[in-house]
Amino acid sequence: MATVKQLQRRKTLQAVAGLVSAAAVGTVAGRSSSPPSAPTTAALDAVPASADALVYADVDVLRRDDGMKTLTTAALQQRARYHSVESAGERPRNADALLTDVETELDTDPKDVHRLTAFGDVGGSGDELFGGYGGVVLGAELNAEAVKAGLENLDDVAFDRVSESGAVVYEPESETGPWVGSLGSNRAVVGTETAVYDAIDVTNDGAAPIDGGLRRAYADSRDAPVRFASRLPSPSENDAVPERVGETGRTMALTPLDHVSTLGGAVYRDGDVRGLETTLDVTDEAAARDVASVVRDLRERAVSKLRDDALADLVGDIGVERDGATVTTSVTRTTGELESLVDRD
Repeated sequence: MATVKQLQRRKTLQAVAGLVSAAAVGTVAGRSSSPPSAPTTAALDAVPASADALVYADVDVLRRDDGMKTLTTAALQQRARYHSVESAGERPRNADALLTDVETELDTDPKDVHRLTAFGDVGGSGDELFGGYGGVVLGAELNAEAVKAGLENLDDVAFDRVSESGAVVYEPESETGPWVGSLGSNRAVVGTETAVYDAIDVTNDGAAPIDGGLRRAYADSRDAPVRFASRLPSPSENDAVPERVGETGRTMALTPLDHVSTLGGAVYRDGDVRGLETTLDVTDEAAARDVASVVRDLRERAVSKLRDDALADLVGDIGVERDGATVTTSVTRTTGELESLVDRD
């Protein structure tokens, strides 16, 4: 059973996730001009070394992607089919309407967000997959005060202004609220208390940013609008990750994944094609062969369990390749194929 403290941390992380979603909504509306994108290596400069995972999104690039707008509208229209007439009438039916709703809720234009980097803790030991540590660094035409005001409008939460290392910090009056901190010109961080202070320490006090294998996993990923990297929680050390999956007598061991040091990848576009590519860095070639086998077995198991033929085809098309101590998975679909996948009865 979750403790009160765990529930409080989850509410804060949910608020962080909500802010990421709100910023992502800005990607589906067109904009005639926007500032040039910063090099993606700069996206990691405020991420603390204690983070286990990160996701970077170039919102400006995504915003200009007509495929994203088409898929969002298809998803909204599909969702509306499963609600009553009265309820459906109150819900956005296209990407532009969704953007308007978010702007009203936040009292902030999500198109002012240009880049974001989410980071957090996704492992360790015990029975929690997420460790209650996370934040989002926003590169935006917004200062910390504007971000704080948007959260106040969205979630009816009040803040007190405090200072740390010369930076403005907004502390939520509620224990479950997110913290907000200033990282200088056109940058702010939102998240749990420790994550916000860590990002400020990295930015202002010379604390170590993320480095080592996780930074390499990110740097080695394909150049794309969305890139990510993570350490993997070990099945043998974290109770939230099973050591085996399957029914009695037909189980499959996941313990080879203990030998995966990092995962990196990207969501990319190539003309009308959208792709997902992930790379698993494994300790040695022998272990990599076992990891590739597990990934293929998981793919086949998922295909056999799916009752949706289109989804089963998508999962079945995931390619799994090994090169030395590296295992790569990839899958692609055209925008039209993805729209058909979303827009179904």
